[in-house]
Amino acid sequence: MSIEVIAPAPIAAFPVVIVTGPTGPGGGPTGATGNTGPTGQAAATGTTGATGQTGPTGLGGTGPTGPRGQTGFTGPASVGPTGSGGTGPTGSVGATGIGPTGATGPTGTVGSTGPSGSPTGPTGYTGVTGNTGATGPSQVAGIEFVINGNGAAIATGIAGYLLIPFACTITKATLMADVSTTTVVDIWACSEATYAPPTHPATGDKITSSTPPTLTAALIEQDSTLTSWTTAIAANTVLGFHVTSNNNATRLTLALGVTRS
Repeated sequence: MSIEVIAPAPIAAFPVVIVTGPTGPGGGPTGATGNTGPTGQAAATGTTGATGQTGPTGLGGTGPTGPRGQTGFTGPASVGPTGSGGTGPTGSVGATGIGPTGATGPTGTVGSTGPSGSPTGPTGYTGVTGNTGATGPSQVAGIEFVINGNGAAIATGIAGYLLIPFACTITKATLMADVSTTTVVDIWACSEATYAPPTHPATGDKITSSTPPTLTAALIEQDSTLTSWTTAIAANTVLGFHVTSNNNATRLTLALGVTRS
C-alpha cells in the first residue's frame, strides 16, 4: 500500500468589498393564497443496513502544517480632537440688601418670684481646740548706742535718744571706751507718746537705779546682774543716754543685750 500525503494549499485572506446596487421597484400586489391540499400518506421506513467493517488505520504520520496566511490590513482608527472650550467665568455676587432693621419687640413681663427654700439648718458644733504648740526659742537681740566726742573728751549731759520698736527685756549691759577712762552713763526711758525733751525722758525716768553702766580706769565693763534695774521695755519706748561723768573717753559704745518678747 502506498500513502500520498498532500499538503494543504496555502490560504490567503484579503479584504472583500461588496457593493450592492439599488433595489428595483416593487412588483404588483401579491395574489391570494390558495387552499392547502390534503396530506399524503407517510411512506414506510426501510430496514437499516448492516454496519460495514472498520478499515485499518493508516500508517503515515500527520502531514506538516501549512504556512500561515497573511494577516489582513487593519483599518485606520483615529480619535477626534478634544474640544477646547474652557469653563465659563463665575458670576458676580449679588449686592447685600440694605433694608432697615425691624423694631425691637416689647419686653415681656417679669414672672413672679418663686417661694424661698426651707429654713437654714442649725449651726454645727464647734470643733475641739487643738493643743497649743511648744514655745519657740527666745529671740536675742542687741541694742547699741555710740557717743562720739570727735577727738575730744566727751562732755557730760544728754548724748542722744533711741526708739525701741519692739517689746523686750534687758539681760546685759556693756560699756566700752576708746581709751582707759573713768566714766558713768545713765539710761532714761519714756513712751513715744510722752517723749518731750528735756521734760521726758529725764532724771526721774532712769531705769538703772543706783548701778548704771560704769568704767573705772578701764576700757570695758559688763553687767548681767542689773541690780534694781527696770529691765522690761515696752514696744515704742524712747531711751535717753546721759553721760553723768567722764575723764578721758573720746568715744563710747553702750551695748544692751535683750530678749525680744
